[in-house]
Amino acid sequence: KEKKLYAIFDAFSQNNGHTTLSDARYVNALKLFLSGVTPLEYQAYQGFARVGRQFSGAGARIACQMQAIDELRHVQTQIHAMSHYNKHFNGLHDFAHMHDRVWLLSVPKSFFEDARTAGPFEFLTAISFSFEYVLTNLLFVPFMSGAAFNGDMATVTFGFSAQSDEARHMTLGLEVIKFLLEQHEDNVPIGDPLESTCR
Repeated sequence: KEKKLYAIFDAFSQNNGHTTLSDARYVNALKLFLSGVTPLEYQAYQGFARVGRQFSGAGARIACQMQAIDELRHVQTQIHAMSHYNKHFNGLHDFAHMHDRVWLLSVPKSFFEDARTAGPFEFLTAISFSFEYVLTNLLFVPFMSGAAFNGDMATVTFGFSAQSDEARHMTLGLEVIKFLLEQHEDNVPIGDPLESTCR
């Protein structure tokens, strides 16, 4: 997966891919993505690494560890995919600084800060379910379509590479919700839907 990803990054850079963009204003969208989404991925990495240490069960710890590794990989590939643009356009060099100062990023920043300072189940519900299951599909798929439309194949590649990981992340979110619902005695046990149909 990594060899294919970085081969496309290298080819994009060697062929001056930035000169093939259909609309130079697209770079402004990259600036928003890099300053808005990449720090969130890093906060998700930190949160899953911390939460994984709080669980006593091996399954939950390994799931959090694997997701933390995925999130860190997403940060790295996003930075690498957009680093080529930093050589040719202003405004991509200090995304972490901008994340703390651009007013329109205050909502996702606040969401992640609240999730990271909550308990482990609150964090998993907020990030693994709400963010990964609902928001990443709304974010990555249209953004990658826009990147393809503008001829930015490096961004398309990292987006689809990250999106393939999101399916695994969504599964963790659903399992957390299922686990929480099964804990209360008033809730009906969640079993195999085929099993209840066959009865």
